[in-house]
Amino acid sequence: MRTTTRIQRQRTEGWRKPERCMIVDRTSDFGNPFTVAAAMDVFGYKEPEARATVIAEFGPWLRGSRANWQSSEADERRERILARLPELRGMNLACPCAPGEPCHADVLLEWAALSPLALEIRIASARARVDRQRMWHGERPMYEADVLADVLTQDVHTTCLVDYDPGDGIPVRCDNRTWNEYVKRQLVREYPKAMIRLVEVFG
Repeated sequence: MRTTTRIQRQRTEGWRKPERCMIVDRTSDFGNPFTVAAAMDVFGYKEPEARATVIAEFGPWLRGSRANWQSSEADERRERILARLPELRGMNLACPCAPGEPCHADVLLEWAALSPLALEIRIASARARVDRQRMWHGERPMYEADVLADVLTQDVHTTCLVDYDPGDGIPVRCDNRTWNEYVKRQLVREYPKAMIRLVEVFG
């Protein structure tokens, strides 16, 4: 896959989005829902600290954390991004942030650079994490548990390392062959699929 980068979106007359480029600012589904203005207003941060905070919040939130935004609105907003992440593969990303400044687009670039399998696993893992938290708070899950389980308990045929959750929430790393044998052995013993699941695939 070609190398992609972040481009500063200009508001000047005559600026045009380059080819093979996706706009990811707040005018799009990919915008960071955490705002500098809100961080300054709610927490009293100064601008540099507020900017760093909202950028830092975006990554964990996209991975399914509800720690700082526990609402269906937040979960639906996240899902709009998760559902469209495959569209970013091979694309440059345009955002108003200046080059060299931290930007949520850097997080999106990192996701978009994943292999199709690694991206599929990460998206399903984020969705599963959201639903576990929703059910913990007595809310209805957003996703079909069997569909997520099929993705997160699949054999990994590419030679690589994987992280999996054996059921206690603490990821364990192994190679793909060990994972494949472990899953088969556990499923033969009729362990619930939801207890043993992939978290990340590397390479």
